[in-house]
Amino acid sequence: MNKLSKTPIHKLIAGIFKTLAFTSRQVFMFELLYKTLTLFIFIPAITFIFHNLLRLGGFAGATNYELLHFVLSRYGFLCMLILIPVATILIFLEFSILIIIAYHGQNKQRIGLIQAFLQSLAYLPSLFKYGFLGWALYLLLVLPLLSSGLGSLLPSLEIPDFISGELFKTGGGTLLFVGVIAVVTYFNIRWTFLLHMIVIEGTVSFWNAAKKSAAIQKKSYIRMTVVTLCVIFLYLLVVILMMAVVLGAVILVYLAWPQQTGYAEFVRLILSKSAVLCLYMATLFLTPLYVTTLTAMYTAKADPAHAVLQKPDWNAMESRSSQNRGLLHKHKRKLIALGLITAVATALVLVPAIGEVQLDDKQATIMAHRGYTSKGPENTLEAIQGAIEANADFAEIDILETKDGELAVIHDTNLKRLTGRNAEVYNLTMEELRKLEVKQGNMTGRISSLAEVMDAARGKIKLNIEVKTHGKEQDLVNTVIRTIRNNHFQTECVVQSLDYDIVQKIKAAEPGLQVGYIMFAGVPDIKRIGADFVVMEQYMVNESVVASAKLHHKPLYVWTVNTKDSMERFFGMGVDGIITDYPEDAISVAEQLRGGFWAAFTQWLNSLKF
Repeated sequence: MNKLSKTPIHKLIAGIFKTLAFTSRQVFMFELLYKTLTLFIFIPAITFIFHNLLRLGGFAGATNYELLHFVLSRYGFLCMLILIPVATILIFLEFSILIIIAYHGQNKQRIGLIQAFLQSLAYLPSLFKYGFLGWALYLLLVLPLLSSGLGSLLPSLEIPDFISGELFKTGGGTLLFVGVIAVVTYFNIRWTFLLHMIVIEGTVSFWNAAKKSAAIQKKSYIRMTVVTLCVIFLYLLVVILMMAVVLGAVILVYLAWPQQTGYAEFVRLILSKSAVLCLYMATLFLTPLYVTTLTAMYTAKADPAHAVLQKPDWNAMESRSSQNRGLLHKHKRKLIALGLITAVATALVLVPAIGEVQLDDKQATIMAHRGYTSKGPENTLEAIQGAIEANADFAEIDILETKDGELAVIHDTNLKRLTGRNAEVYNLTMEELRKLEVKQGNMTGRISSLAEVMDAARGKIKLNIEVKTHGKEQDLVNTVIRTIRNNHFQTECVVQSLDYDIVQKIKAAEPGLQVGYIMFAGVPDIKRIGADFVVMEQYMVNESVVASAKLHHKPLYVWTVNTKDSMERFFGMGVDGIITDYPEDAISVAEQLRGGFWAAFTQWLNSLKF
């Protein structure tokens, strides 16, 4: 029986937090330094290399299908040959240094950051000699899928909503999604101690490390899960208490000073920034807490004879690092002050302050995804009417060309999901499509032509027309433009597409029409995109992307945003609009945020009737 089974859970948890408290100064300085280097050196350097190789390859951008073409090109191969090893090394160094610090912290020993760094460097030859592809796969793909937010350079990977959303619409798709998550979860569990195998036990082969990790995972699954969940809960509780103290101070200031005084507003601003700073400082300990927890469970489960960190010859390293350590010790206070200034500046500049989460003066655009699908089957007249009644600004619809060259408003090329008939849109005429009944849940409807939807929407709601392709088109671009012109809908709609060639052709044929490019993957270079606006899947959107869009005067819309938290986040970033399945929720969130934090806060205080 291993120590994990013998040790009471509360003692394990207490030991984890004691270790983190003992190493707090080291991990704080390391994480602050690493995040600063990541933000200002690592990521800009990686971005610079990527974009220059992209341009050398003659690619305008690396989004959607262009990304695949770039990866398969010689410049794409060169890009991966450079960036995958670099990213793998940088991520490995962060985790290995934290494991070394946590291991020593458990034994109430302190290790210098330079010593920990040098010891981490000693593992790199093994990383490249034995199973590098395995390490790269684990650090760049498997770990990020279930460990979002861990690591400064660790990519934040998730299955995009546009994929999962479509999969959940069918039983087979749901099983596929669950199966993928189950496989990733399985390997993440089996490989929980993968990094500990190389860092602590000195296992040089990836596959041997994987086998050893799986071997010590036997039994104690429930206890490990309970310990991990309790640690996360207690950590979040501490963060919440910190935030509660700051917000409590804000309430006291609000009650104590007259609203007209400038001093009260100044204090509110300071306190709101302090709340952001507290939250940011808390995130610096998230990765160390994760690593400390795993290290504690590893040492409790592993064979004591094997769980011994192999220490390098410090005497040989001492002469090379003594001068650097002496310099660090001499300027320790200055470096700590510089670190704190960096933390404050990062929190103030990069993290939206509580008091600043509000919409711009220009109202954000709300687009109902395929109409309002809670009121009617997607892309039907009933769904369009639902969007109208919900007061959405646009109804986003999909069109496909039929066998007789008409434009049908429908998303899927194959009709089985919505009609039960296993047929392709391009094999049926518009008249044949009209006869089919569309079913979604308990709702029914019919397939309409684009012209029919325009008649239903005229003067009531604008349309965002997504031009989709199935590979059997006859004269798609000209048909789209002719339909818009014949119905005098140029100012009542915008057009968008995933196909960049179609975007450019429509814009060239009808310059006055607003045409957008939809992106579901890749690294966008907004400056080089030849479209009036851009639409991005929500996992691609962050503050820097929004800033780039504003700099180049390209309206940015996000799809498909379906939770209130996500709506608040993107509105707070300043996006120009969202595409959502729940337009009424989006309108409600937008109205609440438009008054700003203090307006909502004042309303809440008044409701308490102090």
